[in-house]
Amino acid sequence: MTQVIHRRRTGDLRTVLPVTLKQADATGTLQVVNLTGLTVEFTMINAATGAVKITQTSTGVTVVAAASGTVNYEFSADGVDTAGVYWGTFVVIQSDEEDSFPVAQQGLKILIDSDTQTAEQAYAEQVAA
Repeated sequence: MTQVIHRRRTGDLRTVLPVTLKQADATGTLQVVNLTGLTVEFTMINAATGAVKITQTSTGVTVVAAASGTVNYEFSADGVDTAGVYWGTFVVIQSDEEDSFPVAQQGLKILIDSDTQTAEQAYAEQVAA
């Protein structure tokens, strides 16, 4: 699996996080997930501390093209207020069943830089604390 990296700066809200959700079929080939009629939510966890930065929510999630598994996440101000490294996950819900994308927790890496620190510097500082 290829890691997707999304980099932004604290306070930046204009650019969305675009993702195409895929999962392996019976042969192991990645196929897009048809999101027609499904709910998609997003969550984000601080990689250094394990703290939940964005609690699982559908707020900010837009299904751009359901049949081709394309979604956008539009960050809120409190989602991009702290520099650091984060793991993002999209959760697809059908009735009371969920699937997470990407499956590997480190598959969607979100790097938030500040005016004074790179995401990696903030991560190292948080780990050392």
